[in-house]
Amino acid sequence: MVDKQLQLGEDDAFLALGNAWKHALEVLEEQVNKPSFESWIKTARPLAVEGNLVRIATTSSFARHWLESKHIGLIKEILETDMGMKLKVRVELIEGDEPVILTDKLPKKPKPQSKSDDEPISLPLNSQYNFETFVVGPTNRLAHACAMAIAESPGRTYNPLFVYGGAGLGKTHLMHAVGQAAMANFPGMKVAYVSGEAFTYHYISSLREHRTADFRRKYRSIDLWLVDDIQFLVGKERTEEEFFHTYNAIYEMGKQIVLTSDRAPKDLNLDTRLLSRFECGMIADVAPPDLETRMAILETKAEFEHIALSNDVILYIAKLITSNVRRLESALIQLHAYASLMKTSVTPTLAEEVLSKHFGEQAAPVIDAQKVQLEVAKKFNVDLSDLKGKCRSADIVMPRQIAMYLIRELTDCSLPSIGKAFGGRDHTTVIHSCKKIEEKLENDKSFAALLKELERQIRDTKV
Repeated sequence: MVDKQLQLGEDDAFLALGNAWKHALEVLEEQVNKPSFESWIKTARPLAVEGNLVRIATTSSFARHWLESKHIGLIKEILETDMGMKLKVRVELIEGDEPVILTDKLPKKPKPQSKSDDEPISLPLNSQYNFETFVVGPTNRLAHACAMAIAESPGRTYNPLFVYGGAGLGKTHLMHAVGQAAMANFPGMKVAYVSGEAFTYHYISSLREHRTADFRRKYRSIDLWLVDDIQFLVGKERTEEEFFHTYNAIYEMGKQIVLTSDRAPKDLNLDTRLLSRFECGMIADVAPPDLETRMAILETKAEFEHIALSNDVILYIAKLITSNVRRLESALIQLHAYASLMKTSVTPTLAEEVLSKHFGEQAAPVIDAQKVQLEVAKKFNVDLSDLKGKCRSADIVMPRQIAMYLIRELTDCSLPSIGKAFGGRDHTTVIHSCKKIEEKLENDKSFAALLKELERQIRDTKV
């Protein structure tokens, strides 16, 4: 059923529903974690149109419950907007791979919608992604505090805010939370949430349809601009140039800008003019959560979804999945779905049976500053307190420099955060230490071999 194409008739009305459904999938894919989207949403298909009723088909009872309880409102809104009429949407459970055919009972064909002034540029904000459901821990505390401050005083503090970190660590969650809180605090505020890909699409469409003036007018009317996955602009020179001018116009009007990326600004191959503007604001990184934070995330998600879990199950999942919040939530939903369909209770044994084969091999040990420090201290037989402290003896200085270098190479920690992990040292000290190690690596093959072995031990050691 997943690979089957819609059997559309020649009537444009049929095409309208097909295109509207594709649009709904695109929007949901932006908002829903990938495993849930692939399992419960992407597998659904329009079954029929009868008058003003759209029937959506799925072969999974859990998928039907998931769509009806969480996304039916957004789906209905998108279909109504794209098709130009009021609709009722019903999700139905069908057996096997029944043909997916649209009936010919759709009312009068809607007028084709032009790219008018009313076309929105913002993607929908997910109401589930708010500050109340965001779990704060040591690895995201700074980003969360900055986001909260912006929601309370947009354009006055931390402008721009640049949040970076790996996939599934909460960057998008914070974006949505900022947008919703700002609109609640300042009714009437124009908030636009776009991805780097969406901005590129808007710009290319405006060029193709000769609407660049309209494109610029819309973007320059924004009060709070939230741009997710800015790294998507890399390599797109014309789009990057347009983004630069849009950024300047919004910033110079004193409006707030928040950006996210999977890399720090210095690691993005973008125009130096853009990078200098990103770096003039606040930069905050988010890293994989520690064990306690992962457990808190699972507890929060379970409470929100009304899923009863014992502490043993929560601990098992938190230890199994260490590097990605989205995977944590996906594991929780899959475990709950399996237990519901099998009509059994969730136990640690069931959790291991259901999750280990899907998540066990992919779950890599978390590498953070503390782990690197512990392994370096063990390797060189020095006290961890000396390694992190003020001791300047030669047998401590070299391991300390090695630890700083490896933290920079193996983690997403910023230079200031690395310095902080070593007794509050300045970031220039970290840079100096890393350069010392790089020079030694170039000139000493045995030292290079030692570091390579140490790096392997750090990667292989479980938390």
